[in-house]
Amino acid sequence: MTTDTSRSPAEPVATTAGGNDAPRPRALAAFLKRYTTLLILLALMAVFSGLSPQFLTSLNLKNLLVVQVTVCCMAFAAILPLIVGEFDLSLGYALGFIMMLGACLGGLGCGAAVIIPAMLAAGLAIGVLNGLLRIWFNISSFIATLGVGILLSGVTQGMSGGSVLYAGIPPILTAAGQDEVLGLGISVWLTLVLALVLVFVLEHTPFGRQLYAIGGSERVAFLAGIRLNLYKVLAFAGAGLLVGIAALFELGQSGGANPLFGPELLLPAYAAAFLGVTTYRPGYFNVPGAVIAIVLLAVGFNGLNLLGAPYWLQPIFNGIVLIVAVITAAAEGRQILK
Repeated sequence: MTTDTSRSPAEPVATTAGGNDAPRPRALAAFLKRYTTLLILLALMAVFSGLSPQFLTSLNLKNLLVVQVTVCCMAFAAILPLIVGEFDLSLGYALGFIMMLGACLGGLGCGAAVIIPAMLAAGLAIGVLNGLLRIWFNISSFIATLGVGILLSGVTQGMSGGSVLYAGIPPILTAAGQDEVLGLGISVWLTLVLALVLVFVLEHTPFGRQLYAIGGSERVAFLAGIRLNLYKVLAFAGAGLLVGIAALFELGQSGGANPLFGPELLLPAYAAAFLGVTTYRPGYFNVPGAVIAIVLLAVGFNGLNLLGAPYWLQPIFNGIVLIVAVITAAAEGRQILK
């Protein structure tokens, strides 16, 4: 997306421009523009609360958040390559592969001290591979990451033998995925911490600002002395590491690894990443916007389910949201470039 290296990424888009006659309407318009998705979320929650007495119960809300932890980490993973102008289509396949790797190691009797580092290292290695294929061989990130994803899908099937593996999952993973602290799942708290770390890195460090600079204009970033290839590989590597974290959470929550699981989370992750462009920092891929978008999508699914909507409505809802999000993100980007 676009960038402006002269100001902090967290700095809101300027809203004042001469004249003292209408500062409040302009401030209100800027606020509504910045937090439209959040306002829609609050409106949806109010509507579903009125239509379904089960919606606003603590059990339903806690389950809603826990279920979205994996998608949230996947959306964070999608954001890093998007910031530098690249796509990673291997995310869903990588999630399934890393989960299966952890389950296989558990089945061989390995403990958490081996399984957790191995899963994170696998995610990191997949990300680095994607980055190197993109940079060294100058392959489109669509093709490179799709190829890696298909390859991982085959390896996952081979490792599983076509079966769901659930033996030997370390108790520390199931505890992180299923237990609660202070009324919320441990995985929810850990995801919030992860989001805060990403916000700090992307918006308050030179590394994050340089990523946004590359996404804004590679030529300008190059002339500014930024090492484009290195930062792109790091963006892919970071995405792989985040998928590894998502796999840890999902393996702990489900207690096993299904060889068919993973690819279906790619669409919600990208829908949240693009929808997040309309919130918090309009025109830029950002973590807080993605979090709000994920909660919005989750509330929509959950509310429709409670009202008795058929199961096939979810992918339709996902597709519509993704199309609207991409159109809105493109419009925000064009507006910033003016």
